[in-house]
Amino acid sequence: MGLGWCCFRNYAAHAVEIGGDISEEYPRFFLKPASAHVEATPDGPNTIELMHGDEHVDHEVELVVRLGEDLQPEAMCVGCDTTNRTRQGLAKDKRWPWTEGKAFRGSGVLGTWAQYSEEVMQITLSVNGEVRQDASTALMIHSVADLVNYLAGWYDLEPGDLIWTGTPKGVGPMKPGDLVEASLTRADGEVLSRLSANCVASLDN
Repeated sequence: MGLGWCCFRNYAAHAVEIGGDISEEYPRFFLKPASAHVEATPDGPNTIELMHGDEHVDHEVELVVRLGEDLQPEAMCVGCDTTNRTRQGLAKDKRWPWTEGKAFRGSGVLGTWAQYSEEVMQITLSVNGEVRQDASTALMIHSVADLVNYLAGWYDLEPGDLIWTGTPKGVGPMKPGDLVEASLTRADGEVLSRLSANCVASLDN
């Protein structure tokens, strides 16, 4: 598993809902270490580690792309980029880096992998059966190809690196015991990637 290159504010409606500007000129990224990523089992079950159960942690469903030996997309999955708003908010106030809020252990929760396709797809996430995020990848400001080209122009990418392509509107909090389910679906309804994750607070015991 490689480094995670995470594009933020790549859906206009999400940028609006969090009170941020839209990165239309060029994409902007934050990083997740390889150790932050958690692979699903072949059928999709996984775990979302909230660390402390009394802190505000949001779900952010995304299309995640994995780079092959030629540094081009070879595989894709649905993912949940978990964001600790408590820690991120403190970092913003103090003008500190966001690492504690965005790159903590288990913050990159991955679904099942499928062969990469350039087609437009739907990404959906529900919490305890309630749909919270549901959007087309056509709404991305910067396409996957644009993200890859931009990163390649600035950084030394490696095979196995992951590109998190941004989240649509509808992000919201999770708590210990919640069941988070997500999917990546073709226009004809075929599910290409799925994720089913239980939320746990690993540091409260």
